[in-house]
Amino acid sequence: MASKFVSTVKNVRLGVNLSKKRFRHNLGISLLATIVLVFGSAFFVWWKERGFRGAYWDALWDILFTLIGQGEFATSPRTLLGRVIVFLVSVIGVALLGVVFANLMQKFIDSRLKQIVGDILGMNMCKYEGHIVICGWNGRGPYLIRQLSAAGRQMSLIASERPDAIHNSEIFFIQGNPSEREALIQAGIEKARAAIILGDPNFGNDDSHTILTGLAIEAVTPNVYTVMELHDPENERYARYAHVDDILYTDSLIADITAMCTHNEGISAFIRDILSTADEGHSFASFDAPREFRGKTIGDLFAHFRTEGSLPVGVITPPDNGMNPKDIPASEWLSQVAPSPSEIVTLPMKVVCIVNDKKRR
Repeated sequence: MASKFVSTVKNVRLGVNLSKKRFRHNLGISLLATIVLVFGSAFFVWWKERGFRGAYWDALWDILFTLIGQGEFATSPRTLLGRVIVFLVSVIGVALLGVVFANLMQKFIDSRLKQIVGDILGMNMCKYEGHIVICGWNGRGPYLIRQLSAAGRQMSLIASERPDAIHNSEIFFIQGNPSEREALIQAGIEKARAAIILGDPNFGNDDSHTILTGLAIEAVTPNVYTVMELHDPENERYARYAHVDDILYTDSLIADITAMCTHNEGISAFIRDILSTADEGHSFASFDAPREFRGKTIGDLFAHFRTEGSLPVGVITPPDNGMNPKDIPASEWLSQVAPSPSEIVTLPMKVVCIVNDKKRR
């Protein structure tokens, strides 16, 4: 067995030296030559060695074993042509097979290496659909990713450098400027469900870059749902030019929650529960009011959601300003907390509920 192995290795080395100049860089020719040699040799063995006795596939089987120096035919061909075939298959055939295998492995390794390097450097194209595109990065990024991951959302991130918080996650990273069209397309913005624009301190804290990113998203894909983080409420009028759907003032929001916790002892745990989707607790969610409740009362509508295990706390409706509700950003809709149960349902309307995170998933 050892001598056969050594012989096979020597044949491979000799065959590779003979064929590498002609076949090394042409996988198609190498593959075609291997197929012709194997199937042609099997035919001549079936003809000259066996006189067409038995099946052609048995002769093909012997040739395949000859490639690795095994089998009865490989060690004792009966005719001169058979000996020539054994030589060709065990030397040239093995070499060709090695060239084909090496080319395929090299292509696989190059492709995989390119994918890995591209992922690390943020150079690949995102293939997600219905995902969330995060534009920019700041200290709130890790918490945002934690919440979206808990909700089962796929994400892509555009930032000037890869954050440590996503090194071990499945977030698709693009290194670049989120206000540039190429970076947005690379992040899959055209097939995204929503985009979140974070205030990135690398571009300053004056909201200008955030607004530019919103305008860039609007130019690429106007229909994507966009949430923008702003520091200064005075800049909202500029953000509206980007047709942003929702605007959050993170500084004032944090201040409001802090003040609320100060005046109401113990409420912080409740707020933390309903504002998080990653703690197996409860959270806010909005649902479109079913069409069959048009003309019925909000009491009937809320009773429907309670039977499904949700706790309705309010509704959101578009302003009655003569515009088509579809053209009004959701951030400009009017909210009503604990509306009168006798109020009539008008569509479109969204119902805001507190839901169990486990049931929501």
